[in-house]
Amino acid sequence: MLKYVPALKGKLGEMEALWNLSNFQSVFPLLEVVGAEEGGSQKLGKNLKKLPSGTTVAVDGGPGGSEALSEVEEILRLGGEFSDSLLPPWTISVVPVIRYGDGYASLDVFQRLNEKYQSGYLLRLGSSESDPDVAEAESEVPLLLSNLGADPGEVDLVLDYGEVDSEREVERVTPSARLAVEWAARRRWRSVTLLSGAFPASISGFKVDHEHRLTRHEVSLWRAVSSHSPQEIELHYGDYATNHPALASGAGPWRSLPNLRYARGQEWIIHRKKAHREQENSPFYEICQSIVNDPRWEGENFSWADKMISRGARTYEGLGNAAKWVALGRSRHIEVVKHRLATLGEP
Repeated sequence: MLKYVPALKGKLGEMEALWNLSNFQSVFPLLEVVGAEEGGSQKLGKNLKKLPSGTTVAVDGGPGGSEALSEVEEILRLGGEFSDSLLPPWTISVVPVIRYGDGYASLDVFQRLNEKYQSGYLLRLGSSESDPDVAEAESEVPLLLSNLGADPGEVDLVLDYGEVDSEREVERVTPSARLAVEWAARRRWRSVTLLSGAFPASISGFKVDHEHRLTRHEVSLWRAVSSHSPQEIELHYGDYATNHPALASGAGPWRSLPNLRYARGQEWIIHRKKAHREQENSPFYEICQSIVNDPRWEGENFSWADKMISRGARTYEGLGNAAKWVALGRSRHIEVVKHRLATLGEP
């Protein structure tokens, strides 16, 4: 079964989308600590506790590395020390995300997390700044695994190509991504995922009172690479949902206009409205009405987001802030990808 790896910032909007996910079957979230936000790792740890018991997530410390991972774990664990005691009944399983640039001096944190959760590791090659370097990985990864005391069968490999915002970019990335997958196929990794994202860094330049349609180019990249993958490998799919891979984590001095990033099929529909002077966020409910009145709408039972949108269209209540709009967009996107993978075999 194809696995879906959504790479999400560990902030309230993204986490609320996960709290309300219909189920985690075939979904393996990769959550990034927001380092620029004060207390980001502590907030993520607290929010992880609200996930369903038994859920498995990967946690990337981001710029904070192993220190941020330790802070997340500090919130999750009982007591103040790493312990071999039984995990509480609500617990989730944490897979630590490691990069070979993290430095060998901090590997003990990753090892202790693995020992506690028996989770293995997630190795992330590439980033929003640079594509995976197969030649570098060939020399660095074996040493990293040796120092961890792990073999590839304990490791989920993620090949991260960051932003692919056009068909031209897909064509540029495809050859190197195919080579990277061929390299990955020579080792028996626990899983291999191709991760990329096409959502723009900002929608502030999009006209208001107009529906904008954007192509999910990351689907095209996955299709181009998976169709040429070696038979011995199942290439899983990862994306950044309705977020840019390198979106700034700090809050800006402006307030967001009422907006919704709504996934449908292989595209996103971007809705923006002018804020009212007295009830500045009320136009968001007009967006809700336009969605439920669309003949292509799948109905409120398709996702938690659609249920909330349907309620908002009727009541004009409960959806009046930007964090909620983020949660709705992420929720809808994840459920669309899940549904397409289950029914079509592609994202």
